[in-house]
Amino acid sequence: MDRRTFLKSTGAGMFLAGGGLAWAKSTARPLPIIPLTDLTGGVEDRVSLALNPASHDFGTGVASETFGINHDYLGPVLKVKQGQTLPFDVANNIGDTSTIHWHGLHIPGDVDGGPHQEIEHGSVWSPDVPIVQHASMNWFHSHMHGKTAQQTYKGLAGVLLIEDDASLSADLPKTYGVDDFTLILQDKMFDGSGKMAYELSAAVFEDGFEGDTLVVNGAIAPVAQTVPTGLVRLRILNACNARFLGLSMETGPVTVIASDGGFLSAPVEAESIVMSPGERYEILVDMSAVETNFLNVNLDGGGGGFFANLFGGNQTTTALSLTRSATNGFDGAMPARLANLEPPKSADATVTRSFQLEMDVGADLAALALAWDNFCGDAGAMAINGQPMKMDRIDEEVRKGDSEIWRISVDDQLHPFHIHGCSFRILSQNGGPPPAYASGWKDMVHVEEGWSEVLVRFDFEATKDAPYMYHCHILEHEDCGMMGQFTVG
Repeated sequence: MDRRTFLKSTGAGMFLAGGGLAWAKSTARPLPIIPLTDLTGGVEDRVSLALNPASHDFGTGVASETFGINHDYLGPVLKVKQGQTLPFDVANNIGDTSTIHWHGLHIPGDVDGGPHQEIEHGSVWSPDVPIVQHASMNWFHSHMHGKTAQQTYKGLAGVLLIEDDASLSADLPKTYGVDDFTLILQDKMFDGSGKMAYELSAAVFEDGFEGDTLVVNGAIAPVAQTVPTGLVRLRILNACNARFLGLSMETGPVTVIASDGGFLSAPVEAESIVMSPGERYEILVDMSAVETNFLNVNLDGGGGGFFANLFGGNQTTTALSLTRSATNGFDGAMPARLANLEPPKSADATVTRSFQLEMDVGADLAALALAWDNFCGDAGAMAINGQPMKMDRIDEEVRKGDSEIWRISVDDQLHPFHIHGCSFRILSQNGGPPPAYASGWKDMVHVEEGWSEVLVRFDFEATKDAPYMYHCHILEHEDCGMMGQFTVG
């Protein structure tokens, strides 16, 4: 039996030996459709988001202890429109202090939801969040200093879709749950009883937490969905704590239409795409020519490593199977153009800043990092430019409206780098040009070899009492001190 036949026969593809295979099924589970809250028609009252302790069965037959936002696991999909101001009431009931960060939004620092906007248990945070940017897929998640990884892993995450006049009138699939789907991809670990597990060790802090089981919208993969004939839109979020994911289609290319910050200028076809933790991409799948197609995920991000060594090649698992029904759906053609997107102009930059991500800063700084509420277990500490995160230290001061080049490098491993309060354009990634599908507006960049450089501008203020963050988006690295903060004024 060859690898492909093996993957097909298991129905769930390949999982690590630690337990993922135990929860595989020969038939795919139905795709859970995350509840949609559509606010594009207007907001009359405050929008309530309740962070609650809950329990959820991922498909093991046993309920796990989770957190949810208005639900038993994860949060809703919020659909909003450019030009709105969203009056949120975020109530924290989880028994611990938390925050909710609006990842990807261009908003002032005092409503960004970073670690300075703590919500005590039993309290309500009521930010008025302006929506100024163009159509894009964003998300919200815990950003509690030292506890981001654990709280997000347990379920404090949701999706925020921004629409604008152009996207609402665009000839694209947009019927939610019919030809337009939101997919939250995560990796989980389950113990022998089937309960979700999260265990930290020095090795876990080194690499970030990586589970052995792929989960889609809170259900163990593979999941299945029947769709009408025509184009189908998948809006995909990698919400893993640390795992890079390689995405491909069983039949045909991956056709990317949008990245973190919005539409590309035109669709980009790729054999596969790599998504870091925190990244979002939108793709179109043509279901007019095939009866069934599969969205496959390489749990090693397409880079070889453990999976390749274990079975002699890059191993993939089926995340989602799409089956065409006899019903006619979206009958438009694949778009030729999407957005007016000029090439980034690096000559506009007036300031260049450099950031070195460091995996090990030594015993002296590790002791300070612990005193500064970074959480590293017994793994020492991590830093940017020689300094672990410190809540009352401002690392950079930026002038509002200036274009800047930020250069990021690492001393070891592959890292995803995220900047709050903005979208940027990637000038170089790992010392070379970014892949075509990452050439649009982004707020995440991969950093491994050579410099990764982005052209960025900030249009809102962030004060020293409510600064923005920049950090590695491997959540355990962030908690361990690989994060800094900056003001905009």
